[in-house]
Amino acid sequence: MSKIASIRGRCTASVQRTSWAAGLELIGDDERCVALAGILPLRLLAERTGLTAGISMAMHRRDHDPDYDRGQVLLDLGLVQLAGGRTISDFQALAHLQQVIGPVASTPTVWRSLNETDTLRVARIHQATCRFRRLWWGMLATRPEGFPWLKVAGQELTGTTVIDLDASVVKTTSQDKENSRATYKGGVGFVPNLAVCDNVDDVLVIDPRPGNATSNDAADNIACLNTAIAAIPGTYRRRVLVRLDGAGFSHKLLEHIASNGGVKRRSWEFSVGWACTDREIQAIDRTPPGVWQPGIDQDGNLLADVRVADITGLLDLAAWHEKIPNLRIIARDEPLHPKYTPRASALEKTRGRRYQLIAVNATIGQVAWLDARHRSHVHVEADVKQAKAIGMNHWPSRHWKINVAWIAVVAMAASLLAAFRHLGLPAGDLRKASIQTLRFRLFEVPGRMTRGQRKTWLHLPADWPWTPDLTGAWRSIKTLPIPT
Repeated sequence: MSKIASIRGRCTASVQRTSWAAGLELIGDDERCVALAGILPLRLLAERTGLTAGISMAMHRRDHDPDYDRGQVLLDLGLVQLAGGRTISDFQALAHLQQVIGPVASTPTVWRSLNETDTLRVARIHQATCRFRRLWWGMLATRPEGFPWLKVAGQELTGTTVIDLDASVVKTTSQDKENSRATYKGGVGFVPNLAVCDNVDDVLVIDPRPGNATSNDAADNIACLNTAIAAIPGTYRRRVLVRLDGAGFSHKLLEHIASNGGVKRRSWEFSVGWACTDREIQAIDRTPPGVWQPGIDQDGNLLADVRVADITGLLDLAAWHEKIPNLRIIARDEPLHPKYTPRASALEKTRGRRYQLIAVNATIGQVAWLDARHRSHVHVEADVKQAKAIGMNHWPSRHWKINVAWIAVVAMAASLLAAFRHLGLPAGDLRKASIQTLRFRLFEVPGRMTRGQRKTWLHLPADWPWTPDLTGAWRSIKTLPIPT
């Protein structure tokens, strides 16, 4: 085939591939269509559980009666964040729903609402979210299946609340934003601290911090943990497992956890990353073969060429044991995966092995099971990614006060999303789906509005695969047995 014939063939194929668009025109003239119909169940959930009213009370000011309720504005801003809005001006996407939800505030009004959210009102918003959490966690506990306790290798951690701590770097393009500083990972930005309950994937705390904050700041981490504990219902504070990686490790934090936060009749445990230095490598090398156990995964299955051992007795931990008598160090020896090779030590590269250690204060539990329990800390990465997708990755203002208010809305929206997953969606893949998947399948679904029989009808695409999930969520939330 000649070169010219080949080109003609490709051109013909190109025309054929676009022939479906030949007689197609797009036109925006149907005022009955609304966008983002899929976020309406979340708005209803916030109203029925009192979250909207709680935020409104948090924003209330004496002798101030604005045209738009500030609490409703911030709640709706959280919905915009959940739907994928990245800037404050994206709030106007709700204008497409005003035929259903009523008048929508202007962008300047949203800015004013955030600017009015001072330190006191941020604290009140947090308290309103805590009351909301107490309600929906209580509703989960009254269901036949009960509160969702975690399972590790077939063993349920009944009665144990699992809290994961993590610091995350949010980079900005410049230092023009107040408190944007050089971070410990390079670049400039912010380093918020997060606390997440792994039982229900509920974000308990997002502590906005300047960019020069570190991941192992003991005072910051203890404050974050204390705030997280105060954010959960009292019955869930008694038995707590706190997990974090080695980057957040500090002596004072472990002492705080080991002392149960200084409160009697509590039983707290920690499971944290521990640095692997030459001392630990020597202890690993001296560990007798009979001490090693096969490693297991989250389902209890044996892992190939992975072994774990308690090396506490081979380390000098006298100074640690003065304040944490039950401290144990568990080592994990596994093949060096190419993903971790750049961060591996020279010895690990030579041996082709990766060594990881954790510190625990558990007095019971097999070593392999304790190691597997810590490995599920990786869930926090998905929670951090979700928080960033909601809005933690986009600090919209040059002013710290407004950015702190924005992050408070992100935390509230994340908790609302967690409640929606458990109260509105059936158990299964959709409940566990990423926020990007929920946006595509549910939140971005459009509808066409009609009125009749003294009702407003919102017609969703009949053949959209997830329309039954969306209508089911609406019905579930409308019929929730809300305690009075």
